[in-house]
Amino acid sequence: MRAVLLAAPGEIEIVTRDVPQPGPGEVIVHVAATSICGSDLSAYRGVHPWIKPPAILGHECAGTVSKVGAGVADGIVGTLVCIEPNICCGTCRYCVAGLPNICPNYRVLGEAADLPGGMAEYVAVPADQVYPLPPTLAAEEGALVQPLAISYEGAVERGQVREGERVLIVGAGPIGLGAMLHSRIRGAKVLVIDLVDYRLAKARDLGAEQVLRADAPDLEAAVLEWSGGYGVDVAIEAVGGAQHATAATAQRLTAPRGRIVILGSFEDSSFPFPVAEVKKREQTVIGSHGHPRTFAPVIDRIADGSLRPHELITHTVGIEDVPEALRLIDERADEVMKVVIKQS
Repeated sequence: MRAVLLAAPGEIEIVTRDVPQPGPGEVIVHVAATSICGSDLSAYRGVHPWIKPPAILGHECAGTVSKVGAGVADGIVGTLVCIEPNICCGTCRYCVAGLPNICPNYRVLGEAADLPGGMAEYVAVPADQVYPLPPTLAAEEGALVQPLAISYEGAVERGQVREGERVLIVGAGPIGLGAMLHSRIRGAKVLVIDLVDYRLAKARDLGAEQVLRADAPDLEAAVLEWSGGYGVDVAIEAVGGAQHATAATAQRLTAPRGRIVILGSFEDSSFPFPVAEVKKREQTVIGSHGHPRTFAPVIDRIADGSLRPHELITHTVGIEDVPEALRLIDERADEVMKVVIKQS
């Protein structure tokens, strides 16, 4: 089979590998579509904290079950599924509680040579981590269930966004836009800020009540006016990376007793934060990581039409075009939002 190998930072190779065989409790998925994640780009840049080359990348994927291992009913063969890519121990206190995202032994498909990911024609995964997709859904849309599940965890489970609240989304990338969509479904009013104009235009097209450039000189005054002079009820930081100012911006624009959700993945483990203001305003800072138990509600929202993943997809490419796709995402060229690798 063909696969996308991160051979070294900045070095992508299209390689041939043996088709994997399922172990006990596993299934083999014939991958039809894999979405490129920001973490794949970070790994390509050589700055991701745990994706280390050589690695077959990819964890946002969907395809058809082609083979099952011992202990798995074969009735699932031929079913279009999306993949929950987090591989955990299953026995620690967090896994037992249904929180595998904070398992001490948490791993993700595509992070190392011994855990190949979905940028390949076939991938092996535990059978209980595949989710059947509605028959009306295309595989490339199914590949977006995973990032939309991350957004659901941040906005709904951790942020507890409620009807009528004012929500600020810091960062209009795919995760931020997903958080915006989930907040809108919950009945909140949403303001989105970013530094990229075409992303702000997309946020407006998808239903944001207001969009603002994050570097606008009157940003704070505009957000205060929009929120009745108090600040927002919930701010969701969805940028991360090396941009530390975004978390401070989220805190500064949040009302007393408001919630600040850290959804973006930062390159550094710590950075300065206005903790005295958090105390003074009795604000709550909430971490959000992964997607425990959130695939099912996201699939339900797609099935009933509340979520339309195709609206986030701007480019589809073949497996041989991954280097060019990474360049597009890195340079934010051609108004790129979400790139999906589509395979026959």
